[in-house]
Amino acid sequence: MTLEPGLCETVLARVDALARELVETLSKAVQIESVNPKYPGQAYDEVVGGEGAVAKLVAEVYRGIGCEVDLFAIEPGRENAVGVLRGAGGGRSLIYNGHTDVVPPGDPVNWHSGSPFSGRIDRDRVWGRGSTDMKGGVLAQAFAARALGEAGVRLSGDLILEAVVGEEVMDHECGVTATVRRGYVADAAVVSEPSSPPDPLAVVPASPGLLWFSVTVPGKASHASMRAHTFRAGGLGAAVAVNAIDKGVDIYLALRRLEDEWGQTKRHPLFPPGHFTIHPGVVTGGPKGVLVPFFISDFMTLEYCCWYHPDEDPEDVKREIEEHVHRAAQLDPWLREHPPVVEWKLNWPAFSVDPEHPICIAVGDAHELAVAGTRFAGRPAVNGFAAVEDVSFLNLGGVTAISYGPGDLRVAHADDEYILIDELVAACKTYAILALGWCGVA
Repeated sequence: MTLEPGLCETVLARVDALARELVETLSKAVQIESVNPKYPGQAYDEVVGGEGAVAKLVAEVYRGIGCEVDLFAIEPGRENAVGVLRGAGGGRSLIYNGHTDVVPPGDPVNWHSGSPFSGRIDRDRVWGRGSTDMKGGVLAQAFAARALGEAGVRLSGDLILEAVVGEEVMDHECGVTATVRRGYVADAAVVSEPSSPPDPLAVVPASPGLLWFSVTVPGKASHASMRAHTFRAGGLGAAVAVNAIDKGVDIYLALRRLEDEWGQTKRHPLFPPGHFTIHPGVVTGGPKGVLVPFFISDFMTLEYCCWYHPDEDPEDVKREIEEHVHRAAQLDPWLREHPPVVEWKLNWPAFSVDPEHPICIAVGDAHELAVAGTRFAGRPAVNGFAAVEDVSFLNLGGVTAISYGPGDLRVAHADDEYILIDELVAACKTYAILALGWCGVA
């Protein structure tokens, strides 16, 4: 990336001058309780509106920059904010994207930093749900554009700023996909999801895919005193009762063995060994309708979150899992006759962009220029994203997209979520320099 050094210094100085206001605006955004109303366990009508409130706050930042602002909603109260900074012409266009919705905060008692939506500012960090995931990234992108304007820069290509809803539950039809359908496309996009772990402010050109599925194992109810008959030699066995929990544990162990096999066989150069997993996140079981231990249990359901390799077809992954469950069931007389039921509930597609693609190189160049002399100095790491994100739907919509952003997934969705201020400012500087290099200067 070849840029006039004096211009870069001017832009970076403007980011430094705006840093305190960036932090304070982030604190205000975190204080808005923008829990996704479709997140499991939420009462939609009681929660809806927070995302839209954050969008309106961000839209005001966009207006202050001189953007053409489009505040629109597919569902009332769930506005997306788009700000278009028109270029003079002749340059490449770029989208900066992030989401405004957050997950529920959990038990406030576990938040030692204050209330979950405090937005508390300490010497080196901002606390609160959504600080890392990912209001920090959204505002870092917006303030990068502001720094460009205050430095007197007119870009050649269009810069499109987006704060969208719905990411936490793959509600892309209301969020990022709605922006694409509205006509907001560009030559490339960078989503400001937190890059870490393992490295802060990494270039992220790939993610795994995510499958949510359940396995339900049937049993046969009876009085709990009949347990001995369910597994002791000489007992009456299935003629009396079958404990679904015993049978479900067999299926759990079978899928655990498959997960171990994946750890040895499914590798990708951008992911640590063993990253592709079959996570048993929820287990329910017992006698239907009466969850007390005085019955032999007649059902057990295991809910799984499966992270699959980005180069695999999800239909192949589904077949592999179903076949493994079937083989395990064939080893048990009851399950041979009463097979477990596998139900597929969600597929969040993976994405994969060549690490040598021009947008990956441009982000790396911008980072190197922007963070010289800081703890982030040097060429950024290139890693896979640990989870899933809206980048998938930008790529599916025809926009080549990757991610790079401040924050850490290890504190996202956790108690005492926070974002480090120096990382927030470093990301803002990278976004500013990237826009200069990618869009060009008029």
